[in-house]
Amino acid sequence: MSFTFKDALSLSIFGSSHGSYIGFTLSGIPAGVKINSDEINLWMSRRAPGQSILTTQRKEADEVEIISGVNDGFSDGGAITGIIKNMDVISKTYSELRDRPRPGHGDISLYYKYGRFRNFQGGGFLSGRMTACLVGAGAIILSALKMRGINILSYIDTMGDISIESEKKITENDIYSHETRMPDLDANNRASSLIMDLIKNGDSTGASIKTIIKNCPPGLGEPFFDSFESVISHLMFSIPGLKGIEFGSGFGFTKLKGTDSRDEFYMEEGKIRTRENHNGGILGGITNGMPIEFRVAMKPTSSIRESQNTVNLETMENEQITVKGRHDPCIAIRAVPVITCVSALAVYDLILRSGINRS
Repeated sequence: MSFTFKDALSLSIFGSSHGSYIGFTLSGIPAGVKINSDEINLWMSRRAPGQSILTTQRKEADEVEIISGVNDGFSDGGAITGIIKNMDVISKTYSELRDRPRPGHGDISLYYKYGRFRNFQGGGFLSGRMTACLVGAGAIILSALKMRGINILSYIDTMGDISIESEKKITENDIYSHETRMPDLDANNRASSLIMDLIKNGDSTGASIKTIIKNCPPGLGEPFFDSFESVISHLMFSIPGLKGIEFGSGFGFTKLKGTDSRDEFYMEEGKIRTRENHNGGILGGITNGMPIEFRVAMKPTSSIRESQNTVNLETMENEQITVKGRHDPCIAIRAVPVITCVSALAVYDLILRSGINRS
């Protein structure tokens, strides 16, 4: 099994949802990169559970303790290891699910792969809890990218049948000042009402998250199998509940003609630009200097209160279960900072591979 993403940048994660600790080890960062603890914990707080009534009520401080790789506030060239303590664990909720896999969860997959020795409490190491490791590591990289002028914004643009009608200039504050992470007052209010209804009825909803990466240098991406899209997608699909990704116009290309979708070139202030950005800033798997734009689809939370059909893995007979515990009615809300931080990991890895200004 692989808990490591490895190329120019190496990221390993460890722990499980109901273990004592989770954490990460990040290698490949050159010495001398400023490590901003406040920035790391800011991003951790944005992903943390129990932020509002709209998210799971599990309470975790989610402060990262860096135990190696940092000297006097800067990377020392060695592996950076961070640990995060699990504090609000209630494993007894999952004891009755040991032999009755929850529909839509990875429980059945854990059973097929690891058998009776599997870590099943809270989904084990397949749990969304593990995304705290991705945020802790990615937040370190976000600071490094900001020093290069590269900015990454992720936000929910669609939740259920609610969409942002007009995408004006969006800031980080616009996103995180709204509980639903929809940076539009009307959409946020409607989405809040939707979630309150879902909580009342014990249901959940899916959503799409849009990401824009600004000032990403042109020329990033390694043909053929390590294109920019390939690396981003590889890392994105490590996020539990993420089921789709599209770049630029994505599946919308199927409804367009070539005359509608062409990104024609022009000069602006000494730089080559495109009139439109249907390709999301990537051509031939390599960045072209335009903003990177992509969208991911997050499925509805599988843990819902309604009684569901399953099987008993011990008796191999049909049974029913009612899932208990604390769960997000929309996992996409807390996934927004995860998408941002994972994007940072992908961009920085490709910068290191390219050899562009490695420090």
